[in-house]
Formats: sequence, structure tokens, C-alpha cells
Amino acid sequence: MNFEIRKYHDSDLRDLVDLMAQLGYQHTEQSLSENIGAVRERGGEIFVADSRGKVYGCICAILDIRLAAGINGEIVSLVVDRSARGMGVGKGLVAKAESWLRQRTNRLRVRANSVRTEAHDFYKGLGYSFSKTQSVFTKNV
Repeated sequence: MNFEIRKYHDSDLRDLVDLMAQLGYQHTEQSLSENIGAVRERGGEIFVADSRGKVYGCICAILDIRLAAGINGEIVSLVVDRSARGMGVGKGLVAKAESWLRQRTNRLRVRANSVRTEAHDFYKGLGYSFSKTQSVFTKNV
């Protein structure tokens, strides 16, 4: 499959809603559009893998700034359509996000849910190494 890695356009929204569902997150076009706007307002970017006008994957590149840990580039929300997995789409998306982040920081990281063992192997294969385990607590306010 030939694909182009490029920045997200508003016309990609419907495909991204479908991709987020494959990742396990249910969105409406409005809710996802709001998230995309918030990512960009905070200095992040979304990239897509496009082939002939259909989006087969997406990735989000953000900056995470912490008092103790400093500035880290983060790759989040990587998903490749089931029909395109194993074809280099994920690697292309990660490479694009890494390139964009390297212009902003020299430390990159990625988080993957503990149940996504295939994702762990994928990132290790791209040179990422395991650095820590933590628990995430959520409170709706």
C-alpha cells in the first residue's frame, strides 16, 4: 500500500472517529474535533496516513512538560486500521511524529496500556526501551 504521511485535515475527521473506535474510544465527530482543537491549541499535532483519500492510521505528537521530568515529546493515540496493519503504516507515522518532536525536544517517550502487548513489541522494535510502570487514577470533576 502506498500512503502519504501528512498533517491532519478537517476532511479526515470521519475516518479518525472510526480509527479511535478501533483503539477502544467512542467519539462523535464533535467530541473528536474538540480534542483535535485542544491538542493543537496546546502545541501538539496530529498526523495521518492517507492512501487515495482514505485515512488508514493516525498519530498524535504532544509535548508533556513536568516540573520534575522536564520537557518530553510524547507519541500518543497511534492507531492503524485493521486492514493496513503490518504494512509499514505505523512505522511511517512514528517516524513523522518523531521528526516533528525532535524539533522541539531531545527526549521522546511513548505510553502503551499494559494490555497492549503487541504495541509494546512494536515500540521496542523501533528502539524505545521500557522505563517505568505506573498506575493511572482518574477523578471526574
